[in-house]
Amino acid sequence: MPHPSRPLPPARRCSLADVGERLRTQYARHQRSASFWNAYQAIQDELAESFPGQRVELCNLMAEIAQRLGAVEQAQLVDTPPL
Repeated sequence: MPHPSRPLPPARRCSLADVGERLRTQYARHQRSASFWNAYQAIQDELAESFPGQRVELCNLMAEIAQRLGAVEQAQLVDTPPL
């Protein structure tokens, strides 16, 4: 069962603007290793807390960034659930 998420204070919120840079830095350090994917997941979790209700869009954004970096050959995008 999911736990209720607490909003992060503005100073700790992960911004969309810095996600690409953070992923580039992690990829430069770790390439496709487990350390990169651990960092990827941590960034994704921060985004989900900062932007509740937009997990699908955020997952797809990060998957596309990972593809552009070369971490994956073809990003697997998540379908948006029907309204």
